[in-house]
Amino acid sequence: MTRPWRIRYAGAKYHLTARGNGREEIFLETADYERFLEQLVEALETDEVILYAYVLMPNHYHLLVETPLGNVQRFMQRLNTAYSMYFRYKKCRPGHCFQGRYGAKLVDGDDYLVRLTRYIHLNPVKIKRLRDAGAAEKIKVMEGYRWSSYRSYAGIEPQKEWINYRWLKLMDRLTERGNQGAYRLYMKQMLGSEDDILGKALGCSIYAVGDDRFIKRTDEDIKAARYSKADTGDIVWPEKPRKPVEEVLSPVLEELGVSREDLMRHGLATGEKKMLAIELLCRLSSVTQRGLVQYCGYKREANVGLQRKLFRARIRSDASFARRFALLENKLKRIVK
Repeated sequence: MTRPWRIRYAGAKYHLTARGNGREEIFLETADYERFLEQLVEALETDEVILYAYVLMPNHYHLLVETPLGNVQRFMQRLNTAYSMYFRYKKCRPGHCFQGRYGAKLVDGDDYLVRLTRYIHLNPVKIKRLRDAGAAEKIKVMEGYRWSSYRSYAGIEPQKEWINYRWLKLMDRLTERGNQGAYRLYMKQMLGSEDDILGKALGCSIYAVGDDRFIKRTDEDIKAARYSKADTGDIVWPEKPRKPVEEVLSPVLEELGVSREDLMRHGLATGEKKMLAIELLCRLSSVTQRGLVQYCGYKREANVGLQRKLFRARIRSDASFARRFALLENKLKRIVK
């Protein structure tokens, strides 16, 4: 059987799935779920992927993501390889952990995206054991299920900094709490039935989820590529490559008013400017977090990741800081283009 094709481009959104080999369980105990989530967060940070929703089930998982860098293949390879190594070593199980290549459907359209979050979050109550259960029991299971993003969508637990909740705004309430309450009602609508609109879209194509026009265009792109290539492969829509870090470093430091020596000093010595420099270099140049270590006076990639984590927390909590950063980033984009 040939490997499924992919379309990859910067900003693509995907419904990603992976299943245990032979449909066997891949999460056997709490520690396995926790380990996978740790590796998921690391992969999100390393590959700069945006996570919108997830669920981990005993023998498979679902992710709804966006790939600003068009690198879904690297992200999934990193994630599945890391967990497979852990699982094989801990469980002493040789062979493959996951069955075949991961599933990846392109997603388009706000309505379909929010419907997919619901589809993903309903997984724990769509199992055979709960098929004939009442609404009250299903709600109890859904609200108590720890291994999905639903509890933070619904306001049952605090939101996680590594999940983007932008689709909650489609609930169109005045406050975040209002959106969370409306989302709980939105979920309850499908406890005892199926989403026919999403079901039709999921069944129309193995490559895309969206309206008829988007699905047709995606399928035609795949079909055209099949005719033009002798073997299977992915369709990669190229974009302008990022500049080498050395070409971006000087403009960034000049705008921030710091020197290379300042960048090499301990983070406390340069304050937030070091954090800003790291984020800007990651966004505007081709350097990876690992490659940036030598420019920042660090010994480990984890230190760079920590600075970016602090940056994301600051962006979410300080609107003034977020506006100032956006202006700075846009200015530098014009300088280094």
